[in-house]
Amino acid sequence: MAGFDLQAYLERYPEVCRAKFGRAHNFHAFEKEFEQLREGKRHLVARDVVKIFDPKNTPFERYWARPGEKELDQILKRQRLVLAPLPSDLRELVRRVLGVLHSIGLASLVLRFVHPARFGVFSTPVIHLLQVFRDSTPDLYVAYCEELAEWQRHFRLPSVAETEMALWTYQQLAHRPEEPEAGAGVRREFAGDLWIQRRRVSQVLRPFLRDYGPLELARILAYEDPNLAGMIAGEEYERLLRFAARRLAGGIRLGVRGAIEELFRRLHAGGHVSLEEITLLRRAWEIRCAAVHPEDAPSPEEVEIMIDTIERLCQPWEAPGRPARAPTDP
Repeated sequence: MAGFDLQAYLERYPEVCRAKFGRAHNFHAFEKEFEQLREGKRHLVARDVVKIFDPKNTPFERYWARPGEKELDQILKRQRLVLAPLPSDLRELVRRVLGVLHSIGLASLVLRFVHPARFGVFSTPVIHLLQVFRDSTPDLYVAYCEELAEWQRHFRLPSVAETEMALWTYQQLAHRPEEPEAGAGVRREFAGDLWIQRRRVSQVLRPFLRDYGPLELARILAYEDPNLAGMIAGEEYERLLRFAARRLAGGIRLGVRGAIEELFRRLHAGGHVSLEEITLLRRAWEIRCAAVHPEDAPSPEEVEIMIDTIERLCQPWEAPGRPARAPTDP
């Protein structure tokens, strides 16, 4: 299957705009009107913002309310908002603009035309496509623009702003009720691009991988995908068993037939587990094996049993200076 061609959607932007808004707009020409702002030669004024809402220049009056020019002029005369040079942390600039304009949509329009190389329009459909999530509005917008920059580099597009335009065009063409078959074909191209899906999955999973350990992540996934959760927990279980084999069981070599049972026997002989706990460890190993072999996939409840066992019995093995318990079994 041919790769997804985002450049082709940028080329179709004028066509989609004419169909949707009755006319296309020359954003390259319009961006030149913001050159002095881009170079830091003057501060933002109300007429700059109002120009963005002129239907001759852009279609954005359809999406955001035009601000009152007189009131905005008074605010901007007091604030003297200078938009260049760009700070190393773009959130700093976004917070300043947002503090004056009070709307991330409006702030993004200003930043998009002043600095098209770094900023795009804050578009909910495009944010959904990219799967970008953050806790605060400035963080979300900057993360969104940074992700657009990744797509720009990968698809070799001219700017962040034009990457957003291309993705918006794709979204429009992918959801045309008058041409459902064509839209379905467009969505298949998008879904079939491995780089795209890796980027989208990384946006969703990265916070979980950063904030949660493997057992916590496995517990979160247990009822969504018990097989995957079982494999994640099973890998952590194997790591802890290898630790026990090295440190608590005389360096026994795992990976050979009967090694797991021999490990359990030595752990019991050394006072590290009771016979009752060996039964639990054995059951956890069976669940791990079921996860590795999907024809006998574990249930969510079984995965949680495995996780409970690993947390209660295996994690304490790594505690510094943990003494062996005296065997209590007859």
